[in-house]
Amino acid sequence: MTSPTAAAGALSLPVLEIGRAWMLAESTIQRGALLGMDDFLSFWLHGRSGILGEVDADVVSAAVGFVSPTMVRNLWEGNAPDGLAPAQRSKEYVDACARWADDAFADIPTADLQRVTELTARVVLSADASLGVLFAGWRRIELPVDPAGAAAVALNVLRELRGGVHLIAVHAVGLGPHGAIVSTDDPIRGGVAGAVRFGWGEPHPVADPEKRASAEMLTTLIASHPLDVLSGAERGELVELVAGLRAVF
Repeated sequence: MTSPTAAAGALSLPVLEIGRAWMLAESTIQRGALLGMDDFLSFWLHGRSGILGEVDADVVSAAVGFVSPTMVRNLWEGNAPDGLAPAQRSKEYVDACARWADDAFADIPTADLQRVTELTARVVLSADASLGVLFAGWRRIELPVDPAGAAAVALNVLRELRGGVHLIAVHAVGLGPHGAIVSTDDPIRGGVAGAVRFGWGEPHPVADPEKRASAEMLTTLIASHPLDVLSGAERGELVELVAGLRAVF
């Protein structure tokens, strides 16, 4: 039997990496550029945050958290596609996710994909919306009809859930977003280089791996509670199924 905390911890990395794979996919980047978002982070920002609607950049910054407010404003106002409403930008992002999944998960049995969607949906629907603004918005998005796309988008809702919780956690331990990035050893989004990539300037906070570890533990604890809706066997099944999806790319 898999405990909620163990499941939350085990799901963290593969769900992150599945999301990262389709967000960084050439097909996604090309679609964003075709729509007028020629900066990779622009489609990432507009696609994730379009569900907020026509809001000021400060609202987007509060929801995203880990990108500097200055960069958020520049992308939200300066690289917005003409004639494409915010909600439609998110719809385009969902479609990009689904197209990637159709190819990446082509060899995964349909029954497995449907089971991932079913179990994940139960988790995210049981969670409190206050755990994350983007999570609450993405939870309202209609899933694609095809099983691969539905599973990938459902997992992205779970990803946004942990992302919202992590924002709470880094504030709780006294790091804040900038300090959390500097204190992270992830090669893509960590360290001073990661902070610069997401628009943060000097002076950079001193890295604090101990606080970063505490934030991760707190994130996993909070993210574990929605998993209470599943039985121990179902939690273990979801962990195995998601690991199987991650293993194909």
